[in-house]
Amino acid sequence: MNTNKQASTTSSSLPLKGVGGSMSWKGVWAHRGQNAFIFVEILLTATLSFFALDAIVVETYNIYIARASGEFEKEHLLVGEVNNTTALSGDMSPDSIFAPIYALRDHVQSLPEVQSVSLVNEVFGGRYQSSEWDSVRTETDRSCLIAYEHTFVSGEHFFETLGLMPAPGSPSAEELSEVRGEDNVVITRSLAQALFGTEKVIGRRLVWGGKYHREEDKKHLTVCGVVEDVKAIESQRYFYSIFFPKGLWDNSPFMLIRLKPDADARAFLARYDMPNLRPQEGAYQLMTLETYNDYKKNHSMLSNAHMVSTMFGLFLGILLLNVMLGTLGSFWLQIRKRTEDIGIMRSFGAKRRDIFRMIWQEAALLTFVACVIGQAIWLQFAMNDLLFMGGKHGALEHETDWVAQFWPHFFTVCGIQLLLMLLVVTLGITIPTLIAMYRKPVEALRHE
Repeated sequence: MNTNKQASTTSSSLPLKGVGGSMSWKGVWAHRGQNAFIFVEILLTATLSFFALDAIVVETYNIYIARASGEFEKEHLLVGEVNNTTALSGDMSPDSIFAPIYALRDHVQSLPEVQSVSLVNEVFGGRYQSSEWDSVRTETDRSCLIAYEHTFVSGEHFFETLGLMPAPGSPSAEELSEVRGEDNVVITRSLAQALFGTEKVIGRRLVWGGKYHREEDKKHLTVCGVVEDVKAIESQRYFYSIFFPKGLWDNSPFMLIRLKPDADARAFLARYDMPNLRPQEGAYQLMTLETYNDYKKNHSMLSNAHMVSTMFGLFLGILLLNVMLGTLGSFWLQIRKRTEDIGIMRSFGAKRRDIFRMIWQEAALLTFVACVIGQAIWLQFAMNDLLFMGGKHGALEHETDWVAQFWPHFFTVCGIQLLLMLLVVTLGITIPTLIAMYRKPVEALRHE
């Protein structure tokens, strides 16, 4: 008799037809002692993970979503390092030093699989970062844009070998490779749009030099061509690059080799038994020859974005795994104590999805409140310039995407964090909830 009376009393406080927000709050409050541990754990994770998640979200966007329209084909691009096998004397003329290098270039160009060859002083994509020394503006605008500086050797088929495509209205890639003169440059389409509001900028003038340069030291340049956007580094979001024509200054330069579309890069490397590719009686040879992607990887020329994302990803993964295991353990114990309640609900006709929704909503409310508190803590850091989140905290006025805008940036990361935490918490409550839901009401009531 007492058991029935207690069951009746207990069942009267349980939702039998769905669960609303007020019931979820009541459930959280009714089990506040059991929920306190998991709430603190979610709160700590939400607070500690925000910075790592922000870095991962931004780098993921930069690397995989912010795509350059002019990305060149890399599978058929090789990078060789030219090496002199004879001693150089001080009385040698530039012609006698560089003539064998050009002979080696011509020898490689004559190979049937090769489409074009270019000697370069530096390999494109080897810059890790830019600085305020590397900035450009128009002659009428005082605000500067940070741009990536690259050089190419005039007359060496650079643009067609690398695979950069000219923008509409610009000279051809072959013509751009012939650009000469210290005051002539080639820029990317995004840089042209950001500076002039149009890509029709042939003949326009630029000023090169950051705020630390004296005005008399800044260079006034003429735009001779525009190429489609290309990434200088993988983590680049805005494709602001400027190409300066230079002469060949190194007696051990690099060689870019563009193979024909039907050639096999790996077979080419194996066939010519590198590093012994050189003309007969030549003083120079290619000491190394690799695919473009392998060269950047082997010579650590990739940006540090992957390393940073990996480190933050491991840290974030450990935190989320801790939350999932903590949620599983806490709700396992909590649901075991509520087995009688669940059995009574089942005996009164409550559906399994209603029970799962009730428990999930309680967990979701805990997660939501914990995330909001953690995000409010990080908002204080951001508002006091201790956390970069775009907008007034350092973004350039030309940058318009969500990463550069403070509030869109902050709320985007907050939304992703909340969804991620809800997913982890849902995984944590699923197993104990399913076990309780599929237990027969009679078995559940034996705990009474």
